[in-house]
Amino acid sequence: MELPEEQFNARMLEALQTAEVMSVFFVRVGRSLILDMRRDDDTGPAAMLDDIVSTPQARLQSFRRLRPGLPLPERLTLAPWTGAVREFEQRGLLDVVLERCRLEGGDLLTADAAQAFHKLEILEQKYLRDLVRGVGMQTIWQRSDP
Repeated sequence: MELPEEQFNARMLEALQTAEVMSVFFVRVGRSLILDMRRDDDTGPAAMLDDIVSTPQARLQSFRRLRPGLPLPERLTLAPWTGAVREFEQRGLLDVVLERCRLEGGDLLTADAAQAFHKLEILEQKYLRDLVRGVGMQTIWQRSDP
């Protein structure tokens, strides 16, 4: 069952404000924005990009590589984003991410999150250019000349 847009936005906002570890996967560009607010004496919170993985278990296991100084998360919130990257910002979700990062990790974490989001925007622009140019596309039908 699909959630109405308003319900989805409300749930996404709540998760972005409260989840200790969250992966928002941007389907169009094949990347996940990962927010990990866990910390210990040597490791602070992090905002990073990673490739989309095929299963929740694979994302959980990816933390061995992404955050080797910390144990695997006890809970992981996963959220798909099927719309345009710019829509994430237009709906105010990026502001929520940046504010959360500011509160949890200060200017450095906020800058990391902003930079990761900017990379998503660049990837989307490339995706759209490639789509228009037909890069990676294959003709399946061609009109025969009379």
